[in-house]
Amino acid sequence: MKLGVVVWAEGTEVRFRVAEGARVERGMLAKVEDRGRVYVIRVVDFKPESLLSPAEVAVISSKAGRGDGVLLRDRDLRLYDTAIATIVAQIDEDGEVHGPTSVPALFTPVVELERRDLERLKLHTGDLPIGYVRFGHAPVDVVVALDGARAIPHHFLVVGGTGAGKSNFGRVLAASVLSARGRYSLVLFDCENEYLLGSKPGEMGLAHLPLSEEYLLLITHRVPRPGRLRIELPELGEERKIPAYPLKMDLSRLKPSDFTLTGEFSAPQEELLWLAYKQFGEEWVSALLSADSRTLYSRLSRLVPVNTINVTKRKVKHLTGDGDIFCRDCGYDLATAALSAVQRGRVVLIETPFATEGEEKLLATCVARRVFHAYESLRKEFPEKWEELPPVLIMVEEAHRYLGKQALGSGDVRENIFSVIAKRGRKYKVGGLYITQMPSELMEAVVRQALTKIVLSLPTKPDYTTIINHSPYLDDAEAEIKTLDRGEALVVSTPSGFRFAVSVKIFRYEDYARTLIELQRRELEAGAARAAQHEKEKI
Repeated sequence: MKLGVVVWAEGTEVRFRVAEGARVERGMLAKVEDRGRVYVIRVVDFKPESLLSPAEVAVISSKAGRGDGVLLRDRDLRLYDTAIATIVAQIDEDGEVHGPTSVPALFTPVVELERRDLERLKLHTGDLPIGYVRFGHAPVDVVVALDGARAIPHHFLVVGGTGAGKSNFGRVLAASVLSARGRYSLVLFDCENEYLLGSKPGEMGLAHLPLSEEYLLLITHRVPRPGRLRIELPELGEERKIPAYPLKMDLSRLKPSDFTLTGEFSAPQEELLWLAYKQFGEEWVSALLSADSRTLYSRLSRLVPVNTINVTKRKVKHLTGDGDIFCRDCGYDLATAALSAVQRGRVVLIETPFATEGEEKLLATCVARRVFHAYESLRKEFPEKWEELPPVLIMVEEAHRYLGKQALGSGDVRENIFSVIAKRGRKYKVGGLYITQMPSELMEAVVRQALTKIVLSLPTKPDYTTIINHSPYLDDAEAEIKTLDRGEALVVSTPSGFRFAVSVKIFRYEDYARTLIELQRRELEAGAARAAQHEKEKI
């Protein structure tokens, strides 16, 4: 269908007159064919063109306001709409797709983009599906999929206001990683209990997927010891037996680095932690928590002032909580269990609905530090083993708490594990999944280094300005970002080969889960049939 005709082209900007009766929406893709080349353009805004005099505008608007009929002579010549678009890709005669190196001629027709044109843009060739291409508010039957191997090490940034669909995207991404069957790993911290079974009745979670019995590890308060958690799924008339590990961490398994890399301790307090570890060995945390300050002052050879001991004791107590998660003599080490699962390509879901803010921070730091340290050590000492490790993505909810300008500002506040991963993780196949509704509070380096961005609705100017200023392809996206509906996103992912900001309708998790359930059932049945046939042939 013809959408219009080009009336101006300069640089990468194209303006076209919208054809009478054509439906053109912000964010939609169209094409212009000229001299054997196909220019793919993306509509970013609109502008009416008027040759009416001010007097004519006054007369016509007055009549229209009274409900009188308006007769405008030569209307199609004197008043029409133009769409402002950006050239996002150029397809040459040989089918090669690359950035634009020329512009279409004036008065060239603009037509709808066909499915085969969309497929040539290779938005569907990744292995982590997240949604459908979107024209305006209408999804098109072309899947958008990220390239996990390339995108994960370079970090994800998911931004959106309250109710924009951040949690839904998190579940969709987790389901895609789970369905990759060990090709990638993902660590999720769930403080709202919404990933396993959904946040309310009628919703679905990761437990509904058949592959969860093999590729999901649940770390939770629901089990007293390692084993499998039996979960009834009345929506499907089925049950799952999910590998599970207790939400417990023996204090003796903690190292000073687990505390220092929370970013909560000053330099003198860090020195105290290491002195205590050297003096008391594995019981160093218990000693700090139970011994009085004067006793510690003496046991540490009076090398640390009493005031520093008092402040450090308070911080350690705040992070370890009341003993529900970080316990004495329980023998459990959830961080090691998580690391083992990560190295085998699993989705690790850590449920923390009753954890305090301090416990959440120490727990996230313990797990992230061990994963990063293991990947870093293997890369340096045993590179052939490191090559076999799956790329891993570690989720950081409320990322501005860990990677904000204030959290890593000047003064005595130290660097934390997530800032380390943001700077160095890509070298070791360790990526961060940063989720926030306040991207303006993040450090600029974090926003810039996250090469895959999922931009959901952002109504506030400081937030969407931060994203636009530190991302490619979003220069003209301000109007669209402000008008996105729930579940709609602009996706930027240069590692996945996307040459422009792709307008996407993120899968609704329940719909996506039903599709995956049916697909995984068929795959498991086929696998069982092949195994049975193999055994039969042996006999």
